Amino acid sequence: MSKKLSLSPEQDLAANPLENVWVQANAGTGKTSVLVQRLLRIMFRADNGGGILCLTYTNAAAGEMRNRILKALREWAMATDDELTELLRGVSTNKNPTADDLAHAREIFFTYIDNPDILKIKTIHGFCEEILRRFPLEAGLSPSWTLVSDTSQKVLLRDAFDRLINSSVPTPRTTNAFARIVERISEYSVDNLLKTLSSQVKYFFQVDNIDNYRNYFIDTTKNFLKLNLPKPPEAIPANLQKIIEMVPTVQKPTKTLAARLDTLVNLTKQYLDKTIDFDEYKFAYLTASALTPISGLKNLDFLTDEQTRVYDTLQYNQAQDIFNDTMALFDLSAAFSSEYSKIKQQCNALDFDDMILYTRRLFSKPETMGWVLSQLDLSLSHILLDEAQDTSPAQWDILRMMAGDFFADGDTPHDVHALFVVGDSKQSIYGFQGADPTAFADSRADIATQIEQNMRTIREIPLAQSFRSAAPVLKTVDAFFSNPEIVRVTNFHNNNHKCFRQNEPGLVEIHPLTRGDDGIDKKQYIAKIADNIEQILKVPNITPGDIMVLLCKRDPLGPILVKELKRRKIEVAGSDRITLPDFPAIRDLLNLTRFCLNTDDNYSLCCTLKSQLFRLTEADILKLCNAVNPVTKKQKQKPIFDILDRFFPDVHAALKEIVTASTTQGPYSFFTGVLNSHNARENMIAALGEQIIDPLEEFLTMCLAYERTQPGTLHHFLKWFITGDSESKRDMDKSRGIRIVTVHGSKGLEAKAIFLVDTTDMPKTDPIYQITPQIAPANVPVRPDLPSPWLWQAPGSKNAALTAAADIQKAQKLEEHYRLLYVAMTRACDNLYIYGYVPQKSAPENSWHARLYQTFEHMAGPDGIIRITNDNMPA
Repeated sequence: MSKKLSLSPEQDLAANPLENVWVQANAGTGKTSVLVQRLLRIMFRADNGGGILCLTYTNAAAGEMRNRILKALREWAMATDDELTELLRGVSTNKNPTADDLAHAREIFFTYIDNPDILKIKTIHGFCEEILRRFPLEAGLSPSWTLVSDTSQKVLLRDAFDRLINSSVPTPRTTNAFARIVERISEYSVDNLLKTLSSQVKYFFQVDNIDNYRNYFIDTTKNFLKLNLPKPPEAIPANLQKIIEMVPTVQKPTKTLAARLDTLVNLTKQYLDKTIDFDEYKFAYLTASALTPISGLKNLDFLTDEQTRVYDTLQYNQAQDIFNDTMALFDLSAAFSSEYSKIKQQCNALDFDDMILYTRRLFSKPETMGWVLSQLDLSLSHILLDEAQDTSPAQWDILRMMAGDFFADGDTPHDVHALFVVGDSKQSIYGFQGADPTAFADSRADIATQIEQNMRTIREIPLAQSFRSAAPVLKTVDAFFSNPEIVRVTNFHNNNHKCFRQNEPGLVEIHPLTRGDDGIDKKQYIAKIADNIEQILKVPNITPGDIMVLLCKRDPLGPILVKELKRRKIEVAGSDRITLPDFPAIRDLLNLTRFCLNTDDNYSLCCTLKSQLFRLTEADILKLCNAVNPVTKKQKQKPIFDILDRFFPDVHAALKEIVTASTTQGPYSFFTGVLNSHNARENMIAALGEQIIDPLEEFLTMCLAYERTQPGTLHHFLKWFITGDSESKRDMDKSRGIRIVTVHGSKGLEAKAIFLVDTTDMPKTDPIYQITPQIAPANVPVRPDLPSPWLWQAPGSKNAALTAAADIQKAQKLEEHYRLLYVAMTRACDNLYIYGYVPQKSAPENSWHARLYQTFEHMAGPDGIIRITNDNMPA
C-alpha cells in the first residue's frame, strides 16, 4: 500500500472539483499529482462516475496518468477499512469517510474497469482523432480514412513536391513562381524549400477562396513593406551636376573623406553618362557591407537630399524584390498545399495537423458542435488540460469552443461542470510546433470571459513550491532568471520557487568555457565530462539511470559521448532519438538493398563488398574493377557481379542467395535473414562496436512495423525509409543507463544528476516572418479570420521593414531559448553540472554558458569552477 500523498493548501485548492481553476505551476511543483487527485475526487463524487475529459501533451504522459489513476483505484478496492478511510480523506466530501463512502470507493474500480471511457485521458490529437472517427461525415471526411505516421507523411510530402515540379500541365503562376525561387535558392537547398512549403500547408487549410486570400495577402505585405507609397523620384541631372561642382570646394580633413568624395564624384559622373546603373551608383552614398548611409557624408548639406533619395530608392527596390520573392513562395506554397491535399484524398489519409484542423472546422459550426458533444459516450462534466503552455492557437480554438458550450447546461449539486487548466509559461518550448506563451495568457482571459457569461468564475492558483530540486539548484535558477540583465534580454520574469527540500544537500557546478583554441578538441572535451561521470558513479546509491545528459541538438556531441561512455564500460541508455542512416551498419544494409534491386549497380556492390558484411579490401575491389574495365571506349563495362565468382566464389554464392531472397521476402524477413547468416551480425558488432546494437534493433523494429502496415516490395521500403528520414523515437523515462536527451525531449523527465554540455549555441531564425498584429503597424490591418500574411527572406535579401520583422523573431527565439534553459536546469533533483565548448575564443554573448558564468563569476574558485552548495547559495 503506497503512502497517502499529502497536498499543500494550494494543491488542495487546485484539486477541488467544484472550482474552475487556472494553475500556473513552476517546474517540480507536483502538478501531475494535483491532476490525479482532482480526477480521483471527480470520480468519487460524481453520481455517474464519469463525463471526464483530460487532455495532455504526449501519449507517454497520458499513459502515465492512466496508470496512476488505475493504481489508486486498485488500492481503494483492496485496502482495509482503516487504510481506505485514510486514503479517502480529502477525496470524500465527508471529513471522516463513512461506511457508504468506503463501499462506494471500492465500487469505482470495477465501474472503471467495465467502462474505461468514463474517464477519457488523451492527447489533444487523440481526442480529435476520436471525434473525427465517430463523426467523419459531419467533418467532411470519408468514414474509412487512415492516419499516416510521421515517416509516411514525409513520403507523401515528397511525392507532392515531385508532382508539383514535374507536372505536365503546370499553371503559369506556378511555373513563374518556381523559376524565380530556383534563382534565389542557390544557397538554400531543395530540402529546405520542401520543409518551408510543408510548414505552410496548415495555414492554407482554412482558406476557402485562394484568390481572395491572395489579394488580401498582397495588400497586407505591400503595406508592411511600404510599397503602397509612391516610388522615390528619379535623380535630377542638374542636381547631380551641382554635386560634382561642389565637392572640390569641400575641405577634406582626412584621407578617408577625401577618398570617399573622389569615389562619389567618379560614380556620379558615370551615372550621369549612363555607363553605370543604380546598383553601382548607390555605393557613392551607402556602405558596401550594410548598405546604410555613409556617416561621413551626413554633415555635407548639399549631399543630404541625394543621399536620402538613394537610400529610399534602395529600400523601395529591396522591398519590391522581397515582395516578388514572397509572392513566388506564396504561389508555390498554395500549389503545393493543393497537390498535397489531393494526394491525401487519393490515399484517404489524414496527417497529425489534420486532426486539429478538421476538428476545429467541425467545432466552428455551433449547430454541429452541440450535436457532436451530445453524442459522446457521456455528457462532459469536467474538462482538464495539462501542459497548457504547449497548446497551439488552433488547439486553443478547440478548447474555447468546447468551453463556450460546456457551461451552457448549468450545474446540479451532483453534476458540476468545471474546467481545470494547468501550465507554466516559463516552460513553453515548442514554438516550432505552434506553441505560443502569449496564447496561454490570452486564452485564460477569453475563457474567463466565457465562464463569466454563464455566471461562473475561474480561480487562478500559482504553485510555487518545488518538490523535485534541492535548494542550491532552485536558488541558482532564481538568481539567474532574476538577474536584471537576463530579464532585459529575454523578457523572462521568473516566479521565485519555494523549496520543499530546503535542508537536503545539492550542488551546482559551472565549469569554465573549454576552447578549441587551447588545443582541446570535442573528443577531449567529452572525455573530461566522462571523467566526472565516472567519479559520480563511485558515490554509493548512484547508478547510471540516475544521470541524464542534456543537449540542445544531438550532433555532434551526442554520438561522441555515447562512444566514450561505452568505451569505459558505463551503461548507456543512448539517445532519445536515433537517425538510423547516420550509422555505418545501416548504410551497409541499404547499399546491399540497392544492389539487390539492381545487380548491375557496380557502386553499390563495391560498397557492399567492402562493408563488414563481406570485408573485401580495397585491393580486392581494385582487382574486380580492373577485370571488368572495357578494352575500348565502344565497349560497355560489365557488371562486377557477373565475374565475382571467378575471384571470390564464396562471396558470390552468398550474394546470389541474398538476391534471390530479396525478390520474395518483406523487409523484416529479408534483413533478419541477412544478419543471421554467415555471422553478419557478429562481424558488424566486432568491427563497429557495441554502439551499433541499438540501431540494428531499431532498424529491424522499423522493418517489422513497415511489413505489418505498408504494402510494397523492398524497392518501396527503401524509398519510404530514405524519404522519411528514418528517425526512431525512444521512451527514456524507463531506461536504466545514462540517458542522453535533447532538452526538448527531457520535458517531464528528471534525474538526480543533470549534465548540460551543449550550452554555447544560439537559436536559428527562420526565413519566414509572420506579419502578426504584434508587429504590424497601425495602417496594416491583419484579419483574425485568415492566416497571418508573412514575408520570405531569400538568401541575400535586405530591407529595413524585413529587418524589423527579423529582429522581433530573433527576440522571440531568444526568449524561448532561455525558457529552454529553465526547463533544462529544473530537471535536476540534486546535482547540476554545466559545461561549455567553443572552437573559437569565446561563446556568443547571449549563449547559456556565457550568461550563466557571467552571473556567478564572483563565486568561482581558484580552478575557475563555480560551485554552489547549501553553504554558499546566492541570495
